[in-house]
Amino acid sequence: MAAPPAKRHNSRPATGPGRPRSELADRAILAAALELFVEHGIDGTSIEQVAEVAGVARTTVYRRWTSKEALIAQAIAEARGLPEQEAIATRLPLDKLGQRLAEALVDTVTAPGYRKIVARLIGSLPTCPELMAVYWDRYVLPRRQMVQQLLEQARAAGLLRKEADAETLLDLIGGAIMYDLLIRPGKRARVEMREYLLKVLREIGLSDGTPRARSRRKQMPTP
Repeated sequence: MAAPPAKRHNSRPATGPGRPRSELADRAILAAALELFVEHGIDGTSIEQVAEVAGVARTTVYRRWTSKEALIAQAIAEARGLPEQEAIATRLPLDKLGQRLAEALVDTVTAPGYRKIVARLIGSLPTCPELMAVYWDRYVLPRRQMVQQLLEQARAAGLLRKEADAETLLDLIGGAIMYDLLIRPGKRARVEMREYLLKVLREIGLSDGTPRARSRRKQMPTP
């Protein structure tokens, strides 16, 4: 089924022959791509529609992105932000890693429209697996590597089990978030989501405070 005609934005980026790449045009194109993707899905979004909504020529879009999948993948990544980088940049000590990650992620997962973006991305897999492949390679993997570095540091400091596998822990964190967003009925408020994320992180061993091995020893009865 063909998508409804794309609607125009009121403002147009300043573009023209011979002009250098415009940041304003980039932002307009990415915003248009995300808007159309959320509204119509991957199959209902085209480069032509994106150009129409952004108020630029098709050639302007094609000069910047090699494919529709690359464009939408970047639009999703820009909308999501870089909470993992924020977790690395925060000055909280390493034994507060669970708190650092929860604080960084909560704004992203409770942002207006984020659930729709994730639902559209997952829903595109049957008809356009290329979109997830591009998004995974260019944006998901680098972010996973950021958190993996933090988890490795936590394990070295005794805050995680020595045998804990960072890749599996990342899957558990991401899986819990996806389940809550896409399967669990209702929507958590920001405070509720923060508490949920903290609980998830505690379950994998990232509690706020004493190293895991030490806290276990304290729980054992005195002989």
